[in-house]
Amino acid sequence: MLLCGCNDCQRATGAGHSSTFIVSASALEISGNTKSFTRPADSGATFTRHFCPECGTIIYGQSSRAGDLRLVPVGLFAGQNDWFAASRLIFCESHPAWDSLGEDLPQVAGYGDGT
Repeated sequence: MLLCGCNDCQRATGAGHSSTFIVSASALEISGNTKSFTRPADSGATFTRHFCPECGTIIYGQSSRAGDLRLVPVGLFAGQNDWFAASRLIFCESHPAWDSLGEDLPQVAGYGDGT
């Protein structure tokens, strides 16, 4: 579970960060169709967001650096996501100061875990 302060996450959420959790691709089951958009990431990888073609809600994202992992936005579980506890903020160098977060949260300049 993590927060991401990269510029793309800021644009996607309209906030200063995104809140996501990571699961293996095999642990995620999607019913129905999705559309996707792929773009180059600041890290040099490519990042693909998969979203609902009807309402535009982001369902998950994936990086070319970690093709077997999926980043799922916690907001998908709105009203039922009290279990979320971020372990760190990644891409903290682009995270805006106005977006206040817990001061005790570890902050990492990039991905932080090598992916």
